[in-house]
Amino acid sequence: MRRAFLILFTVCCLLLLAACRVPGAVRPTVRIGLVAPFEGRYRYVGYDLFPAVRLALREANEAGGVGEYYVELVAYDDGADPTMAVQQARKLAVDPDVVVAMGHFREETTAAALGIYAEVGMPLVAPAVLDPRIGSGGEVVRWGPDAEMLAAALLEGVTEGALVTQGGPLGAALRPVAERGGVLLDPVVSPGEEGWLETVLAAAPPVVLCDADPVTAGEVVGALRAAGWTGEFRGGPELAAADFVGVGGSAAEGARFLTPWPLPGDGGIDLEFTEAYGEVSGGVPPGPLAFPAYEATRAVLTALQVDIAADGVPSREGMVAALKETWQEPPYRLYWYRIERGAYVPEGPSSASRVGGSAGH
Repeated sequence: MRRAFLILFTVCCLLLLAACRVPGAVRPTVRIGLVAPFEGRYRYVGYDLFPAVRLALREANEAGGVGEYYVELVAYDDGADPTMAVQQARKLAVDPDVVVAMGHFREETTAAALGIYAEVGMPLVAPAVLDPRIGSGGEVVRWGPDAEMLAAALLEGVTEGALVTQGGPLGAALRPVAERGGVLLDPVVSPGEEGWLETVLAAAPPVVLCDADPVTAGEVVGALRAAGWTGEFRGGPELAAADFVGVGGSAAEGARFLTPWPLPGDGGIDLEFTEAYGEVSGGVPPGPLAFPAYEATRAVLTALQVDIAADGVPSREGMVAALKETWQEPPYRLYWYRIERGAYVPEGPSSASRVGGSAGH
């Protein structure tokens, strides 16, 4: 499957560099950069979002382009590695036709590449990152709720529990949010620590909150269940990845998680999107990052339209201004899901959901 995806990925990039051209017509082109993990432990991220970005661009090009420009996609794999992320960001930075980038879909790789984009004045749209420091100003637009909002929602109905964290922004936010809300969060352990399991079991928490990548989270819940713990297991959007259930197996049954977007198959996503995504992906259904990637790409195309209308030609400087003018954050209705027989069962929106979006960033 990995080999097939890589072949599809390469072919699609080549096709997009000549996408939707009318025979005999010469149209100017503009490029959007995309950097994400397409190989390695987090390859599911790239597998999920790439067809969604392609779909948004295909729709725009088939409608005549954006401001008479055809939009090309330049995509690179960073393997979820910060060093590779910097290298790939540099490739986008030296391409004068790339006016905006989308990436890197992981906290550590996004943070590592920020300086490269800042050096050349290229705006970066950063979906699916929780660190509030990313997107706090300048040329960066963060697409999604911050860690503190998600932490508050995860603690709904909790009076005491344990936290298993790899040190990410969600885990960092959970501790102060719990303290302010009078929630006893103890112990706080890392899954990489020796004796973490014994520490958690000794506390016998009714709830374990997990801020870890999907594979590690699957290992954590598996270890807890094997040791006889029967409490409630909760986490953030990482648990929506298939790797969590794949690794956790039956131990993942009953786990609950929050995500800022409804998952494919839920009533919050248009059936037409799911069908169109399948046409682009070769029949593979959309995963948890597909819809936000699609919506973020459409928002970028809206800003591109404004930039071209204002200046006649697209530019990085113009896109920075256009994004500030047009960016409308989604409402972030945080959705609860429960894992049942390996499937994601919707439980409805969190009471901590923010109903209205806000303009700008």
